[in-house]
Amino acid sequence: MKNFFRGAWVLVFLFMLSVEALYCADAKAGSLTCVGLYSETSDGYVSYRAKVGKGDWLTVKVGDIIPATGEISIVVDRDWVELIPTGNPNTVYEIDGPDSGKLIKSVSDITKLKAKTVSFPKGTVDKPDPKFKNKLVVKQYLGRQIYITKDGDSNDIKYGDVLDTTGKVKIIATNTTISLMNAGGQITTVIGPLNFTVDQVLNNKNLYKFLNVQK
Repeated sequence: MKNFFRGAWVLVFLFMLSVEALYCADAKAGSLTCVGLYSETSDGYVSYRAKVGKGDWLTVKVGDIIPATGEISIVVDRDWVELIPTGNPNTVYEIDGPDSGKLIKSVSDITKLKAKTVSFPKGTVDKPDPKFKNKLVVKQYLGRQIYITKDGDSNDIKYGDVLDTTGKVKIIATNTTISLMNAGGQITTVIGPLNFTVDQVLNNKNLYKFLNVQK
């Protein structure tokens, strides 16, 4: 009889775990994850709330998951946010601030917009992806980062951008960050303000003490 009750409790425990796992999966279904953000916080924030038309607005942070029932708000025209469907890193939506007033978009509306398709290295340390030799791919970022080509052209860095070894990166503000993936799938995160070359990251140079971390 003791073995029967012990077995019954084990089954109940396993059932509760499976229900919790299904709940977590459902909570992320249809949601969006923030992978890139530029927000002039002195003039306003990129914000979200969990339900359309209800609840308090929360400041969006990189890595935040916005539920399928939620919406975002942008009030500054120079701000932007990049969002991917949670669990799908190869599709990204970029939402720019409005020319005037406030922009509010639901997650449902965002997923109907035209998305950009990006790709990342599929290699390992022992077998790097040859398609990304001497390149770094932007995995996520916070704040405005500038990529400068060898010809001197400059562009705002966005999620999924492929940075060539001949280029340079300029991180403008303090405590803004960029995470870069190499051909072997390793990620280096650099914290600004800082100017550095793509080649320095590829060669694992310590750009500035404590400010670049590999994981």
